[in-house]
Amino acid sequence: MSFVSFSNHGFKIAEKTNDPLFSQNKNHHLTIPNEEISLLEKTVLYHSHLSISLSAIDMTFYWKRCDVLSNFISQFYFHSYESKKLDNNAISTIINELVENAAKYSDKENNKIFLEIKDLGHNLRIEVKNRVTPWTKAVFENKINTIQSGDIDQLYFDALESRNHGTGNMGIGLLMLLKDYQLKLAYEFTKVDEFSFEVTIRVHIPTIT
Repeated sequence: MSFVSFSNHGFKIAEKTNDPLFSQNKNHHLTIPNEEISLLEKTVLYHSHLSISLSAIDMTFYWKRCDVLSNFISQFYFHSYESKKLDNNAISTIINELVENAAKYSDKENNKIFLEIKDLGHNLRIEVKNRVTPWTKAVFENKINTIQSGDIDQLYFDALESRNHGTGNMGIGLLMLLKDYQLKLAYEFTKVDEFSFEVTIRVHIPTIT
């Protein structure tokens, strides 16, 4: 399966094929920004590359490590972009949410979380890969379908209410990234065996304001 994109800007889910990628705005004109295409491209030119492998169960037992890791990465890249006014706190928060999300929903037994950051010059490309069960995959895809067709503000409010009432909050981190940071994200599932899938979440953080 190719990468599929989703965002809070009304883009329709579009798989990468030989046909032009598209989105449909409120006036029903088919358009798509170059950034949407760039997000789905597997091979891109980059200035630097940072790759980290983590234990899913280790990150779950020691949640503080998610915060320490995200702060380290944000500092690592921030100093390269100070003149471009890159938001240090935004980088840290975005990475923290993605890693925590992977840790929460990973199929824990001896599995890893793979974190990869590429400096594309105009964007930081963040990819987080982890292994999930078929049930988690189905729930995630249902959440994406809901995001694509719903109102982000209302969905986020409902997710907060569910968490406060102890009825679950799966996907609240992704909703927060879409709502507060106006990010475009993409995901890809790769079947490992009949009991598990690898899911990769990709996001571009703009480095030029």
